[in-house]
Amino acid sequence: MTVGTLAIALYVGWLAIELAFLRPARDRSGSDADDHSMAILASSNMALPLAAIGLYIIGLGDLGLPLAIRVTGVVVMLAGFATRWAGMWTLRKFFSANVAVQSDHRLILKGPYRWVRHPGYFGGWLGFVGFGIALGNGFALLLLTVCTLPAFLNRIAVEERALRSAFPDYADYSMRVKRFLPLVW
Repeated sequence: MTVGTLAIALYVGWLAIELAFLRPARDRSGSDADDHSMAILASSNMALPLAAIGLYIIGLGDLGLPLAIRVTGVVVMLAGFATRWAGMWTLRKFFSANVAVQSDHRLILKGPYRWVRHPGYFGGWLGFVGFGIALGNGFALLLLTVCTLPAFLNRIAVEERALRSAFPDYADYSMRVKRFLPLVW
């Protein structure tokens, strides 16, 4: 099995797990601030990796990366997915597929939320960065690192609005903890 084939298998496994566990919010408050951001993010997170896989399969854009770098890509991919799932696990009952503040919702400041306000999106994006490196394809890397960003950033903006309006202490939290890239932004 090649590193690229392993990366594709990991992406397919990740996608299957995501589809099984992502569910509409059990929104007990009646609020829903999603603004179609889930549809945009899901489309980006499925269409762009599929395009990247297609480019890898036909060999268009092969970078000829050494095996060690491509294996590092797999490790980065797994670290990204683990970060995403750590965020979901930390939120537990407050995690949902759509942006909705639940009636008993509280601001979570532990686990990966100590280092980044949106570890799920950072982890998903980091997984895609690793996926692109593992495929060793320049066009795939561009699609997975740069072209996925707008959907992640849109989703973050939607969540930020909902969290700021729901939690008075969110502004203070956002001054201390970076939004998407730990220690950077």
